Amino acid sequence: MSFKLKTLNSFMYEIYNRLSENKPFDNKLKPYKESKIKEVLEYFEQQEDYEKCKIISDFLNKRFNHTQNYLK
Repeated sequence: MSFKLKTLNSFMYEIYNRLSENKPFDNKLKPYKESKIKEVLEYFEQQEDYEKCKIISDFLNKRFNHTQNYLK
């Protein structure tokens, strides 16, 4: 059995990379929760990487927009 230890930084970048490719799910095809995406957003805000924050924020607004996505 092999264990792979990830740092917080690598974990956040992994999620960011998937979101930037418009993939709202992890490698096991489990969708990211809104709270997890907000956690990634806060992480990059603390790192002052605002370009990534913009991409994540746009993704959040698009993905969890109830009027646009759920009422058709």
